[in-house]
Order: sequence, then structure tokens, then C-alpha cells
Amino acid sequence: MLRTEELKKSNQEMEAFSYSVSHDLRAPLRSIIGYSTILEEDYAKKLDDEARRLTSIIKSSALKMGQLIDDLLAFSKTGKKVLTKTVINTNALLNEVKQELLLNKHYAGITWKINPLPDMHADINTMRQVWINLLSNAAKYSSKVEKPIIEIGSITERDAITFYVKDNGVGFDEEYKDKLFKVFQRLHDPEEFEGTGVGLALVEKIVTRHGGKVWAKGEEHKGATFYFSLPIN
Repeated sequence: MLRTEELKKSNQEMEAFSYSVSHDLRAPLRSIIGYSTILEEDYAKKLDDEARRLTSIIKSSALKMGQLIDDLLAFSKTGKKVLTKTVINTNALLNEVKQELLLNKHYAGITWKINPLPDMHADINTMRQVWINLLSNAAKYSSKVEKPIIEIGSITERDAITFYVKDNGVGFDEEYKDKLFKVFQRLHDPEEFEGTGVGLALVEKIVTRHGGKVWAKGEEHKGATFYFSLPIN
């Protein structure tokens, strides 16, 4: 019991620290982006090609940092949100998420194989984030294959429902799968695949709060499958 309380306190302190740091970083970051934009727009004629390139790198890096801060804040807030569980039409929720993603041209070439899914008893707002993160992850890591395919399905057991998202992308080395759901842990070069390394950690945190678990299977260059289970209440 003492160990559990210490772990809970440590997690709360980490969440508070993450929120504080992220919040305090916003102001200077806005200044960097703002002044970089002024340089680009108001002093373009006075800058040579190299100066414009460097200014672009500064602005791009600041925007990436901004996304990292947003993800870190979302992660720190997740543990504080009150979960309001209702019966969710999973098929409708998934279709809604898919339609949102299709507004981005990067998702246009994907073949979707979506099997009928059972309802889930969960908090709809956080579960929407789970589906967004898993589908975005599958789309990103299958974006460089000629014919990307994402399959979504479920397995119903006596006491739990397991949902899965399968892709035919770059996959990963099973030796390092324990890093997948850790904050800032990445198995691929960020120059090759953009991201902050928070998305899957957020998925794990949300599912755990629902009393479920997450895991993944994959093989390099042969795709990956991400699973999450929820108890049948």
C-alpha cells in the first residue's frame, strides 16, 4: 500500500511539473515564432538565401516545440480528468474520427478495412483521443509503402473487449516494444517520421484509467498491430 501511495504521489508531482514547465514555455516560444515571422515578412528583401533558410529553420523548430508542449499538457491533464462513462457506438465514433482525418490529404491514399465493432462502455472524449492517436500512428508509419492498408477490428472475450488497429507500414523491432508507450520514447528517426513521442503514451494512460491495457506486435518492414482492451462492465 505504501509503495502504491508513493507511486501515486510521484505521478502527481510529475504531472504538476509537466504542466508548470509547459505553461511557462509558451510565452518565450510565442516570441520566437512571432519575431521569426516578422523577419520573414518585413525584412525578406534584406535577407539573403542563407538567412531566409536559417529563419525558416528557427520558426519550424519553434512550431515543433509548440506541438510538443501541447502534447505534454494533454498528457499531464489526462490523469486529472473525470471519466464520464456511457455506452458508446464504437462504429459511429470511429467513422467520425476517420472522416476528420481524411480532411488531411496525407490520409487520402489509404485503404481502410473496418470490421463491425461492438459498443464500448467508456468516456467518449478520451476514447475519441485514443482512436485519433492510433489511426494517426498507423497512417504515419504506413505512409511510405506503395499501398497503405489499415485494418480495424475487435475480439470479444468473456470479461473484456480487445480492439486492434493493424497497418502494413514500417513496423518495429519487437526487442524495443516496451518503449512504445513511454513518453518521448521513439523507435524511428524523427527526421523520417514526425511526432513528439507522446501520442502512444497518452493512449496507454487513457486505457489504463479505464481499467484496460495496451500492447503491440510488429516486425520491421512488415507492419504493426496495436491493441487495447476494455473490461466488459
